Order: sequence, then structure tokens, then C-alpha cells
Amino acid sequence: MKTFGEFYREDVLTKRPLVKKVLPPQSDDIKVVKDLFGWKLYSGKRSIDCRSEEEARFLKIFLEVGFEEVKVPKDDKILSQLLLELEEMKHVADELIEEQAEGLLSRRLKEELRHRVWQELAN
Repeated sequence: MKTFGEFYREDVLTKRPLVKKVLPPQSDDIKVVKDLFGWKLYSGKRSIDCRSEEEARFLKIFLEVGFEEVKVPKDDKILSQLLLELEEMKHVADELIEEQAEGLLSRRLKEELRHRVWQELAN
């Protein structure tokens, strides 16, 4: 399985043109919200504006994995294609983490395991 870092370097950074987005600090409450002015990615009370729902979902995954800034393709068609692959990778990773954490009773240990796995997958 390709790590999120490899996916980012090989599949995202090779697309042009790109726009750099600085992500808000990671929190336990990360969500994508549509408001009167468009789409926003929230992490706790901090947010960043996104040009589309797809961009917000794309950035959300990288924020959850632990990235602090991400370059995003400006082309919506390319972004949509990358998002499909990225969401599938995230789904598989979440399932693997849940499988491994199944026997742990402590919520703290489960979160620590999740955090360590995401750190490894971000490289």
C-alpha cells in the first residue's frame, strides 16, 4: 500500500498548476461545512476557506493524517480524480487501524495507536 506521503509526492505534486494551502492546527473535531460564502474546512474552531467541497474533502484527509500544509491542483477534474483515490486509501487505512485496535479496551491506547499509524502513513 502506498503511504499518504508517497501519494502526495508522486501523484499530487506532479500535477500543475498547484495552489498552496496552510491547514489549521489538527483537532479532534475536523469537518467540512458549507456556509453562505462557500465551503470551509474546520478543525476545532479554526477554519480555512475552500473553493469547492472536493477541495475541502481533499484537505480534510491530509489534515487528519497530520499534514500542516498541502499543495492542491487548481484543475477540478484532476482534483476529483485524486480525491477518489485518496478517499479509498483513507478508507482502507481506517479499516486496518480499526482491525488492529479492536482488542484494545482503552480509548487512550486506541487513539495513540491511530496517531502512530497515521504518522507512519504520512511519510
